[in-house]
Amino acid sequence: MNKDHRRRLDLHCDEVVQRINFDALWPKLLENGIYNRDDVNIPIWTKSPVTITTVRDVFLTIKTRGPRAFENLLKSFRESGHEDLADLLAEQKEPSVKAKVFNYKKDVENNISNMTKPFMDLKDEYFERMQSCDEPLEIKVRPALTFLDCPSLIETVERYPMRSNPRGFVLIIANIQYINERSRAGAEHDEKNLEELFKQMGFEVTTLCNLTGKQIKDAIREFSCQKDFHKVHSCFVVITSHGDQVADDSLETEIQGVDFNSPRYQPVLCTEILDFFTVERCRALAGKPKVFIFQACRGQRIQKAIPRNVTDTCVKTDSIGKIDLNVQTTRNYSDILVAHSTMPGFAANRDIKTGSWFIQILCDVFMNYACTTHLQDLFNMIDSRIECIRTEDNSCQTLTVTSMGFSKHCYLNPGLFEEDR
Repeated sequence: MNKDHRRRLDLHCDEVVQRINFDALWPKLLENGIYNRDDVNIPIWTKSPVTITTVRDVFLTIKTRGPRAFENLLKSFRESGHEDLADLLAEQKEPSVKAKVFNYKKDVENNISNMTKPFMDLKDEYFERMQSCDEPLEIKVRPALTFLDCPSLIETVERYPMRSNPRGFVLIIANIQYINERSRAGAEHDEKNLEELFKQMGFEVTTLCNLTGKQIKDAIREFSCQKDFHKVHSCFVVITSHGDQVADDSLETEIQGVDFNSPRYQPVLCTEILDFFTVERCRALAGKPKVFIFQACRGQRIQKAIPRNVTDTCVKTDSIGKIDLNVQTTRNYSDILVAHSTMPGFAANRDIKTGSWFIQILCDVFMNYACTTHLQDLFNMIDSRIECIRTEDNSCQTLTVTSMGFSKHCYLNPGLFEEDR
């Protein structure tokens, strides 16, 4: 970096550091090659939450990052909503006091606008009026304004890359009309909303309706074997169906095909579905997020709303024996997130006019907040909304989310692709 550029950094340091939105800027510093994940300074900067001292150190260290560092810094500022800071550093002489005041005011207004733009006119009240409304949810996804899958200096949890076009493949299986006439009134809205939700977010969606038990297995097997998984960054499997608990003393959940109770019926277990997507059987998805969403009853019990209490459970594990530590391996079950609409043994609620509680709220939360929020927190938001809903007889519902090696944050970056930047 030449002397003039270093002088400008020193000259404007105090003003610039105070005005930086660091969480927005840091991914761009990495993306534009000023810093990289292996930088020796990062362990020092991440020892404590980001402070003004840390931001100042990051800013001034740019002077040591090569002849193009200044140019790339200006680029990073402009791409992260700091256009006025880029203009300030690009000026040949120190700006006047009047210009400083004007720029500062404009910068604050721009930062507020950038941060709140995804939520302008957002009326997040659908779950409150869901039970009194006869009209199904209308899907309108709020697109992401910037990629959030970049590594963050202020987080210790890594992030899954989520930029492919399409973002991933989605399989939706919706069983609505059963052979024995156990139809799932209202579930047609679940199927339509889910399909529209994932399409607007940038996924390639396959939708199948009214499958028998055997057809469900065949469809899952075929979907897990498709050749193009290596081209995408994620996979979703969503099933809305009748369901039940396999046995009173088992946590296994059965997805019931439309031929349930027929002589040749083949039961489908949720664990069987997951088995098709292990690393051993689906190597193209190794290291990529695989999300399973099941809207189905898991028993006949009805959960009543009562005062909270806490219980402890004990989980038993089996020994896997000795392995050769010299051989590089990976976990067979990993990067899997499973969301059930209810707890083992309990029923799931569905409105015959608008659809199931879980899918309605999932679509509402995803379309409004996936642009800024990672997947685990989206499910937390869904459960906090389900918690507020009661039937006339005071029954309620609890979302169950299980992580199997899903150890990174997953930002879906809805509707945003590399060519749009």
